[in-house]
Amino acid sequence: MSAPSRPALAIAALRYTIGDRVLFDGLELELAVGESAAILGPSGSGKSTLLSLILGMARPDEGTIAIDGTDLAGLGTAALAKVRAGSVGMVFQFGELLPELGPEDNVALAAMLAGDDDPGLPDRVAELLRRLGVPQSPRVETLSGGERQRVAVARALVNGPRLLLADEPTGALDETNRDNVADLLFALPAEQDCALLVVTHDRAVAARADRVYTITGGGLRAGTEAQR
Repeated sequence: MSAPSRPALAIAALRYTIGDRVLFDGLELELAVGESAAILGPSGSGKSTLLSLILGMARPDEGTIAIDGTDLAGLGTAALAKVRAGSVGMVFQFGELLPELGPEDNVALAAMLAGDDDPGLPDRVAELLRRLGVPQSPRVETLSGGERQRVAVARALVNGPRLLLADEPTGALDETNRDNVADLLFALPAEQDCALLVVTHDRAVAARADRVYTITGGGLRAGTEAQR
């Protein structure tokens, strides 16, 4: 009998304050490879702050955050960067791409910054973009909003992360592109052998997740009741 795989993300007893405001107090979340979760909450509720904590860009006051079995507590800058590059992929609301570069270069750059010097990288990038339905273009700024987000998804996937994070990934898209990108994202855990955590204010996007939470009372409540 094989041993169970370690969670892609494990958060325990998380506490985080900003000034005299307690943003999280005892927050818990565990996410396995192959699973997806969505976190709902209005602006200012702490959704993006939680992602910053998971990325190690901010440090919790108490509690633990582990990515693929590695506890972020006590890791230095270089070690955190290594975890982010090798185990985490990030999709931002506005893509955060380099507009003067084409899709291939935007994606390949993420791999090279992670130390990937595989001669087969260009072929790997081209295949990833093809599977995600990204057209060829000399500059990503000529692509549609939905196509640019697909490039951003490819960039997040190129290093084979165990954990994929998405911060309002459809917030800047029209309804058709929102649905297309959301469908793509929530298919990835099974296709790419990763876990997906999406923070959003859009219930139609969140409904695609295996589990839905709402930030309330310093923690996560299953379901969307707190927003009704």
